[in-house]
Amino acid sequence: MTSVSRAVLNGVTRRPRRRWTRHLSAYAFLSPYLLVYAIFLLMPVFWSFWLSLRQGGLLGGTQFVGLQNFVNVWKDKVFLTAVLNTAKYTGMVVPTAMLLSLVLALLIHQMRAFWQNVVKVALFLPMVSSVVSLSIIWKAIFSPTREAPLNFLVGLFGIAPQNWLGNPQLVIPAIVGFEIWRGYGFWVILFLAGLDAISLDLYDAARVDGANAWHILWRITLPLLRPTFLFLLVMGLIWNLQLFDAVYMLTSGGPANSSATVVWYVYRNAFHFENLGYAATMGVLLLVVILILTLIQFRVVRSDTEY
Repeated sequence: MTSVSRAVLNGVTRRPRRRWTRHLSAYAFLSPYLLVYAIFLLMPVFWSFWLSLRQGGLLGGTQFVGLQNFVNVWKDKVFLTAVLNTAKYTGMVVPTAMLLSLVLALLIHQMRAFWQNVVKVALFLPMVSSVVSLSIIWKAIFSPTREAPLNFLVGLFGIAPQNWLGNPQLVIPAIVGFEIWRGYGFWVILFLAGLDAISLDLYDAARVDGANAWHILWRITLPLLRPTFLFLLVMGLIWNLQLFDAVYMLTSGGPANSSATVVWYVYRNAFHFENLGYAATMGVLLLVVILILTLIQFRVVRSDTEY
């Protein structure tokens, strides 16, 4: 064997060893995160699946019932009401927040950089504020008294004072308004990031060709914001399907479960009714819905990127 062939053979044998060493070091750096991920995310998921096949709670213990929980949950009128309410929240919050945030983002994008930053901070403050403190403030706004801010405002238009959180017909729109106010600043910032990513050369070329503002909006801005629309649509659906804190703080599911959501009902069964298995069953069903939406997001975003 010549020296050249030995060198080639040594290089071939060393490459897999170096590649394995490089991968091993990468997994070593990732191991702390993977350990935390397995303990705090994967294990609870598998434990939830195991609990969904059992009945009982922490104090009295659990017993195996198979798929009985999955049969009973569809006969539960409160659960069906919570599913319908959750769908109402999602259907009202997502399109309204998306439309308002898009319009506001288009207006803010015309400002100077300094004022853009000022408005961004003001819009993002509710996102980083405590939900408890915000709920206390909005509970005062929704107060049924005539002197409450919202009733005083509608009174200027000749509308009688309303019990916003105590009326089954008004409680969901009231919480929807709170959720839109609390979260749409994040949507605005993402739309602004999408607008900043659009090349100004496209706008200049369109104006040279005689396009007006309306044509630029429909032919350039909105099509190039499609990935942002898709991301916010799916994430908005997932966030609102998990709505809990606003309902818990403002109404506790009332009146008469008219504002109950799936996650709120999961909490009630787990910690108030001492039925972990039944709560886990509803959590598993919600997980399946969210997983399907996530897979749809990956599929749509991937096809959009390839396009």
